[in-house]
Amino acid sequence: MPSRPAMRRAVDPLSMMDRNRTLLADTSCYAYKQSDGVDMEAYVFPVPGPIPEEGRPAILFFYSSTWDAGLVSQFAPHCLYFANRGMQPILFDYRVTSRFPAATPADAIADMRSAIRWTRGHAEDLHLRSDRLVACGAASGAHGALSAAMLKDFDDPADDLSLSCIPDALILFSPILDFSKKGVGHAKFPDRKMARRADLMKHPRRRLPPMIIFHGTSDRVVPFENSQRFRRKMWWRGNICRVRPFETQGHGFFNFNVNPRLYELTINEADAFLVERKFLPALPDDDGNARLAGDGRFHRND
Repeated sequence: MPSRPAMRRAVDPLSMMDRNRTLLADTSCYAYKQSDGVDMEAYVFPVPGPIPEEGRPAILFFYSSTWDAGLVSQFAPHCLYFANRGMQPILFDYRVTSRFPAATPADAIADMRSAIRWTRGHAEDLHLRSDRLVACGAASGAHGALSAAMLKDFDDPADDLSLSCIPDALILFSPILDFSKKGVGHAKFPDRKMARRADLMKHPRRRLPPMIIFHGTSDRVVPFENSQRFRRKMWWRGNICRVRPFETQGHGFFNFNVNPRLYELTINEADAFLVERKFLPALPDDDGNARLAGDGRFHRND
């Protein structure tokens, strides 16, 4: 695959405070698509150890934002962890208004669908199992990842639609799910009709990928109750959807730079979820019980 050519782009002011950026130094950077003449980047992390004959499972990360700003390196600490677990981590950029002023949430959704298709289309080149792709995101990144599984439209016309954009499992942090007055982001859409089409509360269906949601109960950006309502909708349709509440925690509690302990708790519970779903082998010291479950209560909720 060709590496990304150097291209000049607008600088996100948040990048001046980006402490995770140095973790991208050893990654391979590819352009998974172009938007408005600018390469959209995919950062592929090195994975130690031999490549399995059947290929590696992959975990695709979409950073947190409310479609305005965000750092592609946000989940770099998570990538280092999963690389050492034998998964192929990839960080993806997508369009936000701080760098693409005309962008809408629909553009971000299309980018994330393109990213999953790009990964499947290059599974052989990247030594991946195309049937073991985990999508992970926070806030609008979580919305886009889940939209790829749930919604039928928002495709980029340039995509190869013969490639599925549906991930095989989902790990979601503080996801934006609702564009009603109880949710967040309604005003970001050009019109009410598009917001309704992208409102995941309005499009539940059967046979969705298994998913786990981590959400702080004191989140003032994305209401925790929305994840609870969404889980009930998924449960009634027979889907595996677990919600792990973190009492008193706010919106970004899971980030390494915010709280290393909660980063460790969430990443270990995500690991346990992937072991249970056969995406990862159990760790040698795994006794079958949930590890590092914070306050001792592991909420399955499926």
